[in-house]
Amino acid sequence: MKREDYVFVPSIFDLTELSTIKIQGSINNELAETGIELPYIKNMTIEDVLVKVGGLTEAAALSKIEIVRRNRNIDPTKTNAQISEIHEFTISPDLKVDSKISNFLLLPFDEIFVRSSPNYEKQTFATIQGEILYPGKYGIKNKEEKISDLITRTGGLTVQAYIKGATLLRTVQLSEYEIEQRRKTISDISENGTTKTNIEVEDIGNNKIESIGINLTKILENPGSIEDMILQDGDIIRIPKRLETVRIQGEVLYPTTVKFLPSNKFLDYISKSGGFTKKSLKNKTYVLYPNGSVDRTRRFLFTNIYPKIEPGSEIIVPEKAQNTAQQLAAFQGAIGSIASTITVLVSILGILRFTN
Repeated sequence: MKREDYVFVPSIFDLTELSTIKIQGSINNELAETGIELPYIKNMTIEDVLVKVGGLTEAAALSKIEIVRRNRNIDPTKTNAQISEIHEFTISPDLKVDSKISNFLLLPFDEIFVRSSPNYEKQTFATIQGEILYPGKYGIKNKEEKISDLITRTGGLTVQAYIKGATLLRTVQLSEYEIEQRRKTISDISENGTTKTNIEVEDIGNNKIESIGINLTKILENPGSIEDMILQDGDIIRIPKRLETVRIQGEVLYPTTVKFLPSNKFLDYISKSGGFTKKSLKNKTYVLYPNGSVDRTRRFLFTNIYPKIEPGSEIIVPEKAQNTAQQLAAFQGAIGSIASTITVLVSILGILRFTN
């Protein structure tokens, strides 16, 4: 040794890899889906791990506890070499492992999986609103329960029910593209300094509620048919009162809401809103029905065949998309108007000077 030499005596723990045990599945912990890692302790048992993570949930399959263990002696020359050991256990509700294997000890990096029981099912619910005798939230009785079954359980429709306006609202998962488009829209709103929404970019959910058009008339006439949809958790069925109006929106002279008359056709309602404008794209008009379904205008030879109008419908008249030539013509027209205005002003100024 020499002066100012430094001697370091490491602990054996400093020279070994940090060992852990991982558990995931039907355990009573909020991190159950992603899994929980615990420091490995010598002579650790499955019971020790279950106690540390909060025990099992009601849905746990007690006969399906699985441990995946690293194989530390793999033969690299064999293509079918076993790369891990699988151990399965049965455990009692009081967290005791089968007595035959109660002395089983965990090793570093073991992973424990607690499967869910295939016989376990949480309650699911559907809600029915509007013109029904007993509206409210109902538990779904079985996996095959349909809309007609639920309506029967609710006592049936009231005399004011508008069957054609019945709508099914269902929560569906957004695609990656839709989530990205939402984020982009909210980001653009924030950057432009416009009115902020209540939704933050980080808080965008992966679900949305869609309105699904259903034909309740056919469903009630023929329960169990292809029109009769199977209910899902969170479904909302809305049955409105008898509707008596039609709404006209878009490129019409006077967007408005008018009374529905059975004798009136599509163009009659357009007339009640003042008629089409020069920008109206007549052959692309469409009708949004109160049950959420849509019908569009069709073209036959040189004639537009417009959709049928029902009570509660909304007529949408889109705007023509201007092409380059139209935009140029509009620009030239604006320039011409400005030039004419300047000429008039110059003439007025000339007259005033001459008068003075």
